[in-house]
Amino acid sequence: MIKDYFKNSVKKMIVIGESNAFGMCASDSRNEWAQTVANLIRDFQDEPLIFLNNAIPSNVISPTSPGYKYLPDYGLPSALERYKKDVIDQNPDLTIIAYGLNDSRCGNPVNNFIEDLQKIVSDIKKETKSMIVLASPYWNTQYNEEIWNNLKVKPEWSVGEYATFAKTGRDLVWSYVTEIEKLSHKHNCLFVDLFSPTENCIWLLHEDNCHFNDIGQKVIGQIIFNKIACSCSFIGKKSKRIEIEGNFDISNTGGTGAKSRIIEGWLKR
Repeated sequence: MIKDYFKNSVKKMIVIGESNAFGMCASDSRNEWAQTVANLIRDFQDEPLIFLNNAIPSNVISPTSPGYKYLPDYGLPSALERYKKDVIDQNPDLTIIAYGLNDSRCGNPVNNFIEDLQKIVSDIKKETKSMIVLASPYWNTQYNEEIWNNLKVKPEWSVGEYATFAKTGRDLVWSYVTEIEKLSHKHNCLFVDLFSPTENCIWLLHEDNCHFNDIGQKVIGQIIFNKIACSCSFIGKKSKRIEIEGNFDISNTGGTGAKSRIIEGWLKR
């Protein structure tokens, strides 16, 4: 029997994360992955949804992250410094936490990262009734050293003081993925692996080799929504209501774009 993580409609959703969660490099705001999740929920539930995007570009999990001291003012404060104000005080029904990209890029040890993330998750669980979705880091070119080394032009962010975010290799980021999944089971959260579906899909990335373009953002949003939809019964209530009220069944649905002779034969059966 599949576990039903959330049965009631989501009235308020909050996303907390870094620049990709912020929607950076999506040319159409409708394709931002956070907006994609919110709009799909709106499409398939009866209740209206308030959505707050509290992601911050260049953000990291905590002040102990090696990249913290290099962050610009707009990249502060870290998740650990702001989650009470940006999540708990807002009292959401659904919280999506998307960290690990910047922390793994700057070499933050996985144990340190998970300790900080666990503090955030446990406090949100204690102080709110929110369902929590933990998203893994996405794939970036620097996690594949062959692709990274063959780039004709290295991104601007990989030189100078921001070079601390140019750590290469797959091992550390993959340990983030596996440990975030373990943490999700421990705290009864939904886990979404965003690394495996996007790995080596360079066409989903913007030319800066860090952020996702329109299709990449859309894919990420759809993956997260699919996980929610397959784990939470609230998302199916509207469809079940319409099915009953409209008396829809096999006799009056399907066939869009099909050959006319097939449709006629089906209706005459």
